[in-house]
Amino acid sequence: MRSSLLCAIMFGAAIVTGPAGAWLLYPDKADPRHMIVEVERATGDLVPLVALPPPFGTAMGYSGGPDKLTFRWRYGRDAEGAGELLVDGDGRGEMRFDFAARPELDDRRFGAAAVLVGKQGTPLHTFYARADLSRGLFPDSTLRHNVTLAVDRPLDWWQEVEAIAFFSMTYYPLQKLDDEGVWRAMRRAVGRFSKGQGTEQRG
Repeated sequence: MRSSLLCAIMFGAAIVTGPAGAWLLYPDKADPRHMIVEVERATGDLVPLVALPPPFGTAMGYSGGPDKLTFRWRYGRDAEGAGELLVDGDGRGEMRFDFAARPELDDRRFGAAAVLVGKQGTPLHTFYARADLSRGLFPDSTLRHNVTLAVDRPLDWWQEVEAIAFFSMTYYPLQKLDDEGVWRAMRRAVGRFSKGQGTEQRG
């Protein structure tokens, strides 16, 4: 994913207690107005919006227009995930998760979560997404899968969002987790950060 030599290392400010570390910000090679935030840590990272360039300094900065921002992360060498947040002028926000796997993988389940974080590090809302491989393919019989989750909130609620915390997970058949067991494991992983605060949804 490091397709550009113009990348700049940005360090997540310690405004909340939770995942912290380095992440990369750089323009997409094919479109310099498309910015990529590469989440480097295997388990996820915290991205303060104030550290992003205009117009992405607030959650309302994601409301479309000619500029685009995508978050990306890897599941080792097996697959990668991406996330995009869009918020319109009526307060409807959509979080889209995209998953892509390499060919000939064994069955496994990829998970991702994005926590919208408010002032004083308070978790406001958590999006959970899954992409399950069966016989090496996602449910639509391809190596790509996407999940879009929407939430409606007042515009002043969106103005409270100061950061997004990302989490990524991989679960294997050897762990013998059923469907609900995977969701519970994902919530436990995120729960160490969110402490059960805020609303949540999954897809």
